[in-house]
Amino acid sequence: MKVAIPSNTPGGPDAGISPHFGRCDVFTVVEIKNGKIVGGSTIDNQGAHFGFGATPAEILASSGIDVVVAQGMGPKALELLGQSGIKTYFTSVQTVGEAVRELIESKAKLATPEEACKESKTATGPPQTPVMPPFGPGMGRGMGRGMGRGMEPYPYGPAYPPTAPPMPHPPQQMPKPSPPPTGRFKVGVASQGQGGLDDMVSPIFGRSPSFTIVEIEGKDIKNVKVVPNQFVSAPRGVGIAVVQMLASEGVKFILAGRFGPWASSTSSQFDIQMVMVPPGVKIRDAINQYLIGSR
Repeated sequence: MKVAIPSNTPGGPDAGISPHFGRCDVFTVVEIKNGKIVGGSTIDNQGAHFGFGATPAEILASSGIDVVVAQGMGPKALELLGQSGIKTYFTSVQTVGEAVRELIESKAKLATPEEACKESKTATGPPQTPVMPPFGPGMGRGMGRGMGRGMEPYPYGPAYPPTAPPMPHPPQQMPKPSPPPTGRFKVGVASQGQGGLDDMVSPIFGRSPSFTIVEIEGKDIKNVKVVPNQFVSAPRGVGIAVVQMLASEGVKFILAGRFGPWASSTSSQFDIQMVMVPPGVKIRDAINQYLIGSR
């Protein structure tokens, strides 16, 4: 089952649910199988509200979505989703993760036309820019000679809201890791090349070519193992799958240049700490600086 939730940028399990279904930044997509999350991704909202041709319902239907969970939506959107075979549930929770948990636990409420509204009742913020009708003949400054198009630019701004690209992801901030344990522990480092202590830390996590797993005791490196990333070409759910793979190797710390929201959420479930490392740092130096040297 693929579930879509209108979300604020950048999406993911920790993102807030957008109170405006049609005007959300992105749709967070969660794939659920047998009551467990097996994949996650996002879809940019390039719907009709932003000047594109497709409606949000058409976007989600073409992406194979089965269920939508939202804080509210208009009756027309609810009807279009139903015509596309997509079930809609309403929720009062605030984050994507809470909504998914509510759906898995069968606590989500199936939406009805009577409950549909123009916007969520909890929505706040400035009013949307009104859509002004175009001039009719004789109404523009061109005295009708423009045949309804007007002779000068529309005096109240564009007739339709301008198309805006999706907002960029905000800079990612990770908490400073706690001191590593005093006993023996393992570190998984996203490797940019073939792996090894002299390789560079990859600027990405889920689709890095390999992972260098380093076993440390005290301040000494005891063992090094390179694991090819078998999920590098997977279509979805890469971050979740890679964290699960590293957890099976006994890793307690993961080093990479950046982590996605799904990887961060999954790592906390396995009690794995994530450490962001600046680009261009050797794996050996990163371990010494951010783990061994932080004692």
